This record gives sequence, C-alpha cells and structure tokens, in this order.
Amino acid sequence: MEPATSSPLPRDTSEQDPALAQSEDQSQGRLRVSAYDLMVVDSDLEGLDQRKEEMRNIFDDIQDKASLILQFSLKWEEIDDRFGFLKQRAMEKEVSVRNQILELEKKEERLRLVEERERKIEASFSTLQEKGNESDLILLMEANVMRLVLQMQFEQVVVAQLNAQENFLGSLHDSMMKKHEELMTELEARKNEVALISKTIDAKTCDLDMKVKDFDLKQTTESERMRKETELMETSLKQLEARENELRLLNETIQGKSMELEKKEVNFQLKHEAAARETEVKNKFLELKEKKLEEREQHLELKQRKKEKPAIRAETRKRSRLEYESPLSAEKGRYAETLIRPGKKQVQKREAPEIIYIDEDEPFNCPDPDFHDFNNTMSSFAVGQVWALYDPVDDMPRYYAEIRKVLQPQLSLRVTWLESLQTTEEPIPACGRFEHGKSETSSHLMFSHEMYHTIRGQYVTINPRKGETWALFGDWTKTWKSHSEQQKTPYSYDFVEVVTEFDSDRGIGVAYLGRVEGFTSVYERAAQNGLVEIMISCDEMLRFSHRVPSFKMTGDEKEGVPAGSFELDPAAVPRVYLKDAKVKEEKMEPIVLV
Repeated sequence: MEPATSSPLPRDTSEQDPALAQSEDQSQGRLRVSAYDLMVVDSDLEGLDQRKEEMRNIFDDIQDKASLILQFSLKWEEIDDRFGFLKQRAMEKEVSVRNQILELEKKEERLRLVEERERKIEASFSTLQEKGNESDLILLMEANVMRLVLQMQFEQVVVAQLNAQENFLGSLHDSMMKKHEELMTELEARKNEVALISKTIDAKTCDLDMKVKDFDLKQTTESERMRKETELMETSLKQLEARENELRLLNETIQGKSMELEKKEVNFQLKHEAAARETEVKNKFLELKEKKLEEREQHLELKQRKKEKPAIRAETRKRSRLEYESPLSAEKGRYAETLIRPGKKQVQKREAPEIIYIDEDEPFNCPDPDFHDFNNTMSSFAVGQVWALYDPVDDMPRYYAEIRKVLQPQLSLRVTWLESLQTTEEPIPACGRFEHGKSETSSHLMFSHEMYHTIRGQYVTINPRKGETWALFGDWTKTWKSHSEQQKTPYSYDFVEVVTEFDSDRGIGVAYLGRVEGFTSVYERAAQNGLVEIMISCDEMLRFSHRVPSFKMTGDEKEGVPAGSFELDPAAVPRVYLKDAKVKEEKMEPIVLV
C-alpha cells in the first residue's frame, strides 16, 4: 500500500467539501440572526427607557399636583430601581445565553463536519472493500474509522451536554421573558393606578375649590350676621345701662325712704316705751288704790262670781320662752298675747284661729320642769335661724318662722313665716319642705325652740334628726287627711326618740317613750303594743306632730331618774299628759274680750 494514495483524501475533504462551506454560511446566518435579536432587544430597552422617562415626567406632574402621593412616588422609585436591577441582570443573562448559543452552534457545525467526514470515510471504505487489494490502505482506513468513531462518540457526549445546557438556558430565557412580561404588566397597572389617582386628585381639588368658595360665602354671611348682632347687642347694652341707671336712682330713693321709715319706727318705739313707762307709773298708783279697796271688795267678790255669767274669753298662750325687759319681759307665771297667724295656705281651713271659746272654769296651767330651764333669752336669736312657734289649735309648737332681723334696741324680731308645700288640712305638717310666706316685725311672738333645717334653692327642708324627741299623732292613719272626723281636737300623742337619720328610701326609725312616775316630764324608752322601736316610712311622715325640746338625763340628777331618759319641755307636752304630775303650777289669767 502506497502512502501517497492516502494523503490526498483529508486534504480534498477540508478544502473542497461543499457541506463544510454550507455549515459555515449557516453559522454566519445564525450570527446575523443573533445580532438582529440583540438589536431588537436594544430597541426594546430604548423603548423601556423612554417609558421610564415618561413615567418620571408623570411622577413630576403628580408631585406638582398633590403632595398626597409623595409616599407612593417614593415607593415607585424603589420599584423602578429594582426593575432596573432586574433588567440589568436579565441583559447579562441574555448575553451569556447568546454566547452559549453561539458555542452550541459552533459545536453543531463541527458535528456536521464530523458526520460529513464519516460519510466520506464510509464511502471510501466501501470503495476500499470492493477493491480489496490494498491491505495497507484498509488498515489505515480502519485506524481512521476507529479514530473517527471515538471522535464521534466524544462529539455525541459533548452534543448531549450542550443540548442539556441549551435546554436549561432556554428555560432560563423563558422565565426571564415571563418575568419581563410580568414587570411590564405591573408597570402598566401602576401607570393606570397613577392615572386614576391623578384623576381622583383633580376631582378632589375641584371639590375642595367648591368647598372653599362655599366656606368663603358662609364666612361672609356669618360675618355680616355677627356684625348685625354686635350692633344689636351694643344697642341693647346701651338700653340696659340706661335702665340700670334708672334702677340705681330708684334704689337710692327707696333706701332713703327706708332710712326715713326706720327713723320713724325708732321714734315710734321710743314713744311707745315712754307711754309704757307712764302706764307702769299709773298702774303702780292704781295698785295702791286697789290695796285700799281690796278689803272692802273681798266680801262682795264671792257673791259677784256666783252671779256673773261666763264671759267670752280669748285663747291663752303657754309661757313665753323669751325673758327680756319690756315689752317682752314677763316674770315667771306671766304670759303675753301672741300675734301668730296661720300662713296663706291654712287660712281657708282656719277662718278665725285667734279666738277660742272656753266653757270650762278651770284655767290652763303649765307646770315647771324638774331639772332644766327651757326658757330662751333675746341672745338666743340670730339671723337665719328657724324657730318653732305655738299653734293656736292645741298650743303645740308646730308653726315655723325664719329670723330675718334682730332689733335689739326695740326688743323685737323681723320674721318670715314658713308654709308647708304639702297638704292644707289640720293639723299643719311639721316636717318636709316649706316655702317662705309673709313677713312681719313683732315683739309678742311666742317662740318655743330652734329647729335644724337645710336650704335648697328657695325651699327650706325640716326633718326629724337622730337624738331628738318628737310627738306622733296617736290615732293617725294614711287616710286621716281625707277623713275630717278623725282630726278633732284634742289630739292623742305618742312621744318617741328618733334613733336613725331620715332616709328617702327607708324612712326614719323611732323608739317609744313612756313617762316616769314621780316626775313632771321625765320619759324613758317603753314598749307600746309589744314594740319598742318602729320604722316610719316616707309616706307616713305626716304622722309627726311637733318636736318636743328635751335634755338627756345621766341618772345622777336625782334618785329614781333612769340613765338615758329624757326630760321633755312641759310647754310642748299637752296638759293631759302632765295632769298627774305633783309639781308647782302657775296660773294663766284668761284675757276677757269686752
């Protein structure tokens, strides 16, 4: 076998093979296609840059129109930076993919060349087999075939790897394209959202302008109204000032007249005192004459009393608690005429309470207490106090008056009567709410004791307090005020000690008191109908008749006095409950009406 015959084959294959040239043209065409793709991608990128610039312009416009989307624009810049970063990464990956594609195309071209050479070798091998003469050539061809087979196997392995890598790069390219499309879609959505926000801002701006115009119009109207009101207020203030000046002048005139009246009243009191002194001198002179005539008249007095008819006698009052000099001074045992009158709410029920006809010949007597002095002096009174006065119906202290003024030089008081807001039936309520009635100045009012009271607005409230002693109507019922036949005098009484404070829900608790034998008006706790203490509900408060002044006893005052008992004021206890007392009594002379 000649070596010269085998050398031209590879040379002709490499230089004159048209398949190799065709594969090179195809590779160049692919390179051109790849370059075109790069141009398209570059044009897309330029389009993206333009859109990006437009979006930035839109952002600038939105920032100028409203500052409310500033946060959104900042967020959008972050998204834009992220999109640029992703875009840069996509471009880098795309370049690497293109390079790998080029390498794969080169390897495919080389594989085609190897396949072409293999076909040529097979053709030459078949030719050599037909000839069968040149053994050296066959051996050489076999060696070449083996080499080509190994090379082809290697190329197949490389092609498989390249195919796998190409598939991976293709999938990566697809995912990048999908992400690119998603970003573009999101960008369009953001752009639409920005457009909607811009429209909303425009609408709100228009609405705000309309509201500003309405507000300006309202402000103008309100300013005009306030100006007119201010003018009216100034006019009213001027009128009010003029009226105040008139009232001030009128008040000054009234004060002047009041001072004149006070001076006249002082002069009248002085004249009255002078007349009283003259009357006293005359009375002393008459007393001397009466002593001379007393012996002559003694033997005629008994006969005259038997023949005299019962005279009309005025109602007498219990002993006054005031003991000061004329005209209110009274020695123990003397009584002055009272000027008490019922309030306006009780006038209809008592047409003539000042006069009572007494058919019995026995005069009313008021015993002295055993241990304590219940008398009051002029120093006991102060402005604002509420005092109890005697009711002419049964001489019990259930009238109330508030001290308005204490006139020391004239020895008189200015008082305002308190009138109950409850019923008008007899007897008048002793507790509850009261209002102010008429006022008067007098030196002949019969005061019993001071009452604790509270003032709320224009009303005065008086209720029993814990530790006080009160008198209850003994035969009182809830229907008492609607049955006048049950209200006849003399009333029956139960005396009690108040053991709890008044509660607007539960009422008030009291304990019954019974008189201690051997004393005028000493009372201690005692059972009545098997009960010592009871609760009086709120709707039974009219059961209280009047408060009875008292002193609590210690038991050391005298033998037989129970500790914790009370000495009641005899002037606030009906005489029927003191009738059995063996004490010194003072006679009250009745006033005979001529």
